[in-house]
Parts: sequence; C-alpha cells; structure tokens
Amino acid sequence: MRIIINAMGKEKRVAFLEEKVLVELDIIRPTMEPQVSDIYWGTVTKINQKINAAFVNIGYKENAFIHLQDIPESYRLHEGLKLMVQVKREGNATKAPLLTGIIEVSCGSVVYSYGKAFLAISKKIKEVDKIRLQQLVSPLLEETEGVILRSVAADVSSAEIEEDIVQARREMEELVTRAKGSNRKIQEAMVSIPTMLQSNSLVTDETEIICDDAALYRSLQAQFPNVSLFREKGGIFSAYNLEVAINRLLRPTVFLKNGASIVIEKTEAMWVIDVNSGNYKSKREVDEVAFDINLAVVEEIGRQMKLRNMSGFILVDFIGGMSRVQLDRLQERVQEVASLDTTTVRVEGLSENGLMQLTRRKRQKSLIEEMQCACPTCEGSGYVSSVQTLIYQMERELRGVFASDPSYVAVTVTMDVMDAFLDEISFDGDIDWMIADEVRPFYRISQVEH
Repeated sequence: MRIIINAMGKEKRVAFLEEKVLVELDIIRPTMEPQVSDIYWGTVTKINQKINAAFVNIGYKENAFIHLQDIPESYRLHEGLKLMVQVKREGNATKAPLLTGIIEVSCGSVVYSYGKAFLAISKKIKEVDKIRLQQLVSPLLEETEGVILRSVAADVSSAEIEEDIVQARREMEELVTRAKGSNRKIQEAMVSIPTMLQSNSLVTDETEIICDDAALYRSLQAQFPNVSLFREKGGIFSAYNLEVAINRLLRPTVFLKNGASIVIEKTEAMWVIDVNSGNYKSKREVDEVAFDINLAVVEEIGRQMKLRNMSGFILVDFIGGMSRVQLDRLQERVQEVASLDTTTVRVEGLSENGLMQLTRRKRQKSLIEEMQCACPTCEGSGYVSSVQTLIYQMERELRGVFASDPSYVAVTVTMDVMDAFLDEISFDGDIDWMIADEVRPFYRISQVEH
C-alpha cells in the first residue's frame, strides 16, 4: 500500500494506491456547508408526525431534517425545542442535511455516542474477541451511552480501551457544556490527515506515505514508520499519474484491460451501471462469455463505487444469458466485494436477465457532486440542440424577422449550422453571416429596424 498526500494549498487530497492502482480517494475542502460529524445547537421549527420527522434550524440557509427516533428520550419533543444535533448525512441540491440527536465522538479504538444505550462491535473482529470485548466494555457504560468498537480494538489492551471510553466521555461532557452557551455551531468536524490515516484500516506499518508539505511530513514522521517528503518539481499527483486517474473518475465510461467496459451514469433517483462486452474476444459459448465478462467487472464496479462515492439505489445491468448456477455465483462474488467496502452495501437482488439492485449508504456528496456543477448550456441534461433542430428553428425566426422588414440582419453562427442551413433551407433574405468560435452548435440573430 502506498499513500500519496497533496497538502499544498487550500484543498487537501489523499490517494490510496495498491500496486499503483487508485483504490481510495479523499478530498478535503474548506466549506461553510454542514459536513458529516459537524455538531450544532439547533431549534425544532416543525414536527411532522406523518413522516415521523422534524425540521431543525441550525443557522444554515435551509432547515435540516431529523427522524424522530434519532431524538433522545431525555428531550420533551415540541416545536421550539433546543437540542444538540450532529450532521449524519450532507445535503445536496435536492435534499436537506440529515441530523441525529445521538451525538458521536471518535477516540482511538471506540466511537462513543450519547443519548442511546448500545454496544456494537466491528464485523472484522473475530467471534472469540467479540465475546471478550463485550464482557469488558458492557459494565463500563452508563444508561445513555453507546459505543462502537473499531476493528483495532481487538489488538489493543483492555486498559487502552477503557482510557479511550473515559476520554470520549470527557469530550462529550465538554461539548454539552459548550452547547449551553452556543448560538449555533458547537464543533466543526476538522479533518486531520494524521487522524484520518490512523483510523483507516488500509494503513499498516508497511504502508509507504509520501507527502508534499514539510510541516505535515514532520507530523506524520512522529506517528508512522515509513514517511517521505516529495521534493521533485511539479505536482505530486501529476508525478504519480493521479490527475489523470481523477479525471477518468468524472467520465462515464471505464475501460477494462480485457476489452470489456462499464458505463456509469447518475440520475436524480439512482446510479446506473451498464456492463458492455466492448472488444472482449473469446471462442467460448455465449453464456460462458457473458459470465466471464460479468465476473471480471465486479471488482472494478466495487472500486468505482468507492472512488466515486456512489450511494443510494444502484442498478447494475450485467450482460444477460447466464444460467441459474452462473447467476448464483455472480451474486456471491458481488457479496464478497461488497463486504470489503467500509460503507454498508446491500445486494438486494439479481434477476434472470442480469439486472442487479444494490443500495449503498449515503453520508457525503458523490465525487461528481463535489467536483462538478450542472452545465449552463445543456442545463445538466448532457444534451444540446442538434444542428438539424437549430436550422429549422432559425428558419422560423428569420421568416418572422424579415416579415418586420428590418434594414439589416446579421446571424452569428457556428460553421456546421451555417453549412447545413445553406444546404437544406431555401431562403432569399439578405443575411450577413458571422462565424462564432463555439464548440456546440449555435446561432444568434441580430437585426436593425427601419
């Protein structure tokens, strides 16, 4: 494992590579918008029992959203109620931020929460260790405390786990004290790169870490054994071909080495992944070829879901024509890849024609939402008017213009639109053509009245 850190400038980027392949990407930007783990002192503005939820004013431009079951029983629910809340899921263009009243604090081997009693243990911990940890931690918790034990808890001493719980409890008490005198935001989820790396299960003592910032380099040296400072000219991400890799993540088509490809598109309601045979060549039977291609793309689909931060409903259109046995084996493989994702992924079903439904938990914006905005030309549709559409539209407009008897008419137009108009449309008006330097088909009519 190799980690490349671009920490120069306002935006910070952390790339995780396995055998030179990008497997995880974190982009950290300063923002005024509510981020996951931000803590606010909010006010309930409206309660809607029909949807079992409430709207909360946290001082942001719009009210945030909270499920009633996520408000601790210690609060007496009513409009105007003031309570401490934490951002559970970031908002986007169509959805408000999602909040919870069950506040979480991360500390070493534990994620500590206040407001609801529970004990959860990482699935990566062996069953024998789970029993030991449960017996250790359960007596330490009070009635309103909850703890999630991370995978690292299996490898640390009982004393360290106890100390982590005590420290987290202390931090929570400080938050509650601060909340009483707060006007809105209590704590911002400040992203620390060293902390991020410590909590990432991919990072081991053998992991090579390379960064381009001297101050961060010194900080990392004190915590990790294999750290080096990038001293070459040019950007660190360019040197490791990561700029190209990130740009590819913003394109719909992903090409695989075996000639197959997948096309990834985002709609308002879901993500759609289409599997194509492309240039894949084989002399095997049709059903075996379909199965081989589908099986080969599963790992790449899992990688793309993580890198693009895809979430919500995901529909995968595999190549059809597989037998029942092949369908079952494909679903098993998808389950295996899904289990490796640090974000919860559920395989909902696989139909006989190869359509598979997945759901992936949403917490943060997707990479596309983070790095791109809707095109002002196509208004986010991905399409613009064709040359044929424009020349017929332009003909109608010109006939209306000349009917008003102008003294002068000029048309600014792209070459492809002008050529098509002159070839296909019979028009006798005196027009002054001006060529526009535009990538998309375009025209604009100017006129001077008598």
